Amino acid sequence: MPRQILGFERDAAGEWIVRLDCGHRRHVRHRPPLSDYPWLADAAAREARVGAAIECGRCGRGELPAGAAEYRTTATFDEATLPAGLRRDHTIRAGSWGRVEVLEGRLRFVMPPLAVDRELAAGEHAIIPPEVPHHVEPLGAVRMRVVFLRAPGPDA
Repeated sequence: MPRQILGFERDAAGEWIVRLDCGHRRHVRHRPPLSDYPWLADAAAREARVGAAIECGRCGRGELPAGAAEYRTTATFDEATLPAGLRRDHTIRAGSWGRVEVLEGRLRFVMPPLAVDRELAAGEHAIIPPEVPHHVEPLGAVRMRVVFLRAPGPDA
């Protein structure tokens, strides 16, 4: 899942970490032939990479960024009140994450770009990264809601 580089920092061992717009941080190492990032050694070249895209495996696995905090929850929907917009592909805005929670019944959760197509039962949830198309389909009687979360700012 490509994400935008916001900046760089070093860990305690002096290894480079990129801060990404999704809220994740990712180690980046220049170790050819496994990883080829020669620009890490030059401050100006690193700075020129701010705004560029780099892969975020954590987004691809649906992992929330550390410290993500809830800021809003939708109403509880059932199979009759589930909005049409949630039944067709849509995205969550940049900087926000979602957690689909099934309170009762069963729900199909589909996220095509990440090859996710799974059935969620009562008590289960699915994580939605920012800007990734997804939709839900009720599988009979269901009660569900969506919780929205924000990752800490880039300086946190």
